[in-house]
Amino acid sequence: MLGPTYKRTTPLDDALDRILADIAIRIQLSQTAYGKAVRRYKAIADWLDRDGSPLQGRVELFYPQGSMAIGATIASRVTNDDYDLDMVLQAWCGGLTPKSVLDLLFQAISGQAGSRYYGMARRRTRCVTIEYADMHIDVTPAERQPSTPERESAIFHHKHPQDVGQRIIANPYGFAEWFKQATPDDGFGEQYATLARAHEAALLVEAAEADPVPPPEPAFRKSLAVVALQLSKRWRNVQYRDRSGRKPPSIVMSKLVADAAGQTDTLYEEMLHQAKSMLAFFERSHRVGHCIHVANPVCAGDVLTDRWPGSVNDQARFVNDLRRLVGRLEQLADCDLGEMKQIMVELFGEGPTAKAIDEFVKRFGREIKRGKSRHQRNSGRIVLPGAAAAGISTPKRQFYGGKWWER
Repeated sequence: MLGPTYKRTTPLDDALDRILADIAIRIQLSQTAYGKAVRRYKAIADWLDRDGSPLQGRVELFYPQGSMAIGATIASRVTNDDYDLDMVLQAWCGGLTPKSVLDLLFQAISGQAGSRYYGMARRRTRCVTIEYADMHIDVTPAERQPSTPERESAIFHHKHPQDVGQRIIANPYGFAEWFKQATPDDGFGEQYATLARAHEAALLVEAAEADPVPPPEPAFRKSLAVVALQLSKRWRNVQYRDRSGRKPPSIVMSKLVADAAGQTDTLYEEMLHQAKSMLAFFERSHRVGHCIHVANPVCAGDVLTDRWPGSVNDQARFVNDLRRLVGRLEQLADCDLGEMKQIMVELFGEGPTAKAIDEFVKRFGREIKRGKSRHQRNSGRIVLPGAAAAGISTPKRQFYGGKWWER
């Protein structure tokens, strides 16, 4: 058994924490993808303000928002490494209607036949999406509001052809800054970054990458809360993989995770704590038949739940999901590796879970089987070889048993 939770003396010295971290590393924005995103951001900004652009002279600022801004981007699809990234285009819109702003942005991105993004752009209700083979970048136009906190802006919503649309107050920049202050590096970040860099180095060798970009520390160094958020988003994506309709927005989950951050010592503890906190938050509203209301903490008019949940029934489904999540995470505290794999596949999907556990067994399995690892005296929880925590020799064991260990 892997045993109940305990207070760690060094980050990631426990099997359960290490495997959870490895799964998170495998679903997050890689160094290569991060470098591509940065280059593409700059290229899009230059393109929109090019000579002859419908937006020439209107562009004021270009900055990331959402998961990219807080370091919590994960693959948007369960079965591949496709990423959805978000940017804000702050521009002077000069009294244009929301419909006109979005149409103008679409024209500016699309350009003429044969130009850089022609055929790659899709006009949506609040943004224009540029579709690459390996990622999608949403460009949201915004107009800075005078005499308001930094970068508070109006964004534009237009859905029905017969309407001119509406302006909505938002401050994604302010939210990102608030989130980062609420989830500071807690000593976990450096060891997590070390694991992420090692994983990335192995990928580059495997792919024979000739000219890798410099290590992107913002993409690798993360607090416990941020990694727990990434895993929670992955869990949500797995649950909603075959469902129709909207899924709980990442921005809402980010707000709730930040509210509950800073109270645990291990990644497993953080995951369980966040799941319980999120469930309690939803149940308080759900018990009285109300949909939750979540607003940007730095901009009360920026309502993060304006499009989800659309009904109490939508919310009920997610409440039930959260209840199952808490139950399954609690089971992880006392199970062998075979049971752990079964639970984690259910929570995070087959691909990253199988690879993370295979890598764990490859690196530590023989030492654990031969009794060379350590375990905590009071918990029986496996401590990895070389960990600083005091322990005694772990009894020999077979997690799966038989030939699986000989792979």
